[in-house]
Amino acid sequence: MNLKIQENVPLAELTTFKIGGNARYFAEINSIDELVEAFEWVKDKGLGYFILGGGSNTIFNDEDYLGLIIKMNIMGFEVINEDESSATIKVGAGEDWDETVKRTVDMNLSGMEALSGVPGNTGATPVQNIGAYGQEVKDTIYFVEVYDTKQNKVTKLSNEDCNFSYRDSIFKSSERGRYIICFVAFKLSKEKAEIPQYKDVINYFKDKNIINPSLQEIREAILEIRKNKFVNPSIMPNAGSFFKNPKVSKEIAEKIMLKYPDIKLYPEDTKIFPNPDGTYKLAAGWLIQEAGFKGVELEKVRIDPNHALVLENKGGASQKDLMDLVDKVKSKVFELFEVELEIEPVVI
Repeated sequence: MNLKIQENVPLAELTTFKIGGNARYFAEINSIDELVEAFEWVKDKGLGYFILGGGSNTIFNDEDYLGLIIKMNIMGFEVINEDESSATIKVGAGEDWDETVKRTVDMNLSGMEALSGVPGNTGATPVQNIGAYGQEVKDTIYFVEVYDTKQNKVTKLSNEDCNFSYRDSIFKSSERGRYIICFVAFKLSKEKAEIPQYKDVINYFKDKNIINPSLQEIREAILEIRKNKFVNPSIMPNAGSFFKNPKVSKEIAEKIMLKYPDIKLYPEDTKIFPNPDGTYKLAAGWLIQEAGFKGVELEKVRIDPNHALVLENKGGASQKDLMDLVDKVKSKVFELFEVELEIEPVVI
């Protein structure tokens, strides 16, 4: 067997939140052949498995994981199609996401520049359909090349096959565990990028008196804004935005606006966004702040004092510490607003 299986590997250091026990078995996957071999090994042993990317969206249990942790390190960056208006690039699941964005921006290809600075690996981006500043990764995904564990073969899923929605896809819901992402193909535009119509971004260029920014300048703006908003996980362990922005009915939105008459609809304000289907999206960070949790600490976990969406490990925190605080936040927000918060990370 060419695949190297390690034993009793600490998991906390493989995630940005720095929580978790050991992996009973662990393998780094550098090719599809190694992935197939890993699944043959798992089936032979009768074990469970978990696919790990960059670890920025995973919260492991304090107890040991008794199956096989499969760390996806498949690399690659290749232009597979190009015409006058676009280029399609196939990227390995193990490639760092922000480096992928940087390379596309350097090629003057637009479509994912607003996703600059999002931590993690490229293969993880379709799973929760990452999004920021008006862009979602689904808007550029052409196909996803996967290993189908049910059919034991490599296949391609179209954008439509992935059934993308807000922070969701078949990889996270209906077919969770079935498809293992090996490559992602992105179709990017050669057209000039527009300034993301978000208050922070608009103000950034206004302050710098830049009317017609280049693609590189838009990326730099996003990186600067994120730097000021989010604490670097290497300084204070965290998983970025911990809660999804909830989608609510018109009735709930109107109740909140009646309670807080100073709130204006987007784009005048950034707390309530009307959706095309008649529902409304609420800013989860604002809900948490209004519930009184900004800066709150519980055991060895705290909510960042500057960004209520970010939960942090002050050092030596357990999964229980974290989830106890999460439960308190969800309970209070529901009590005040009748809104059920959902978390973004995968909790194992």
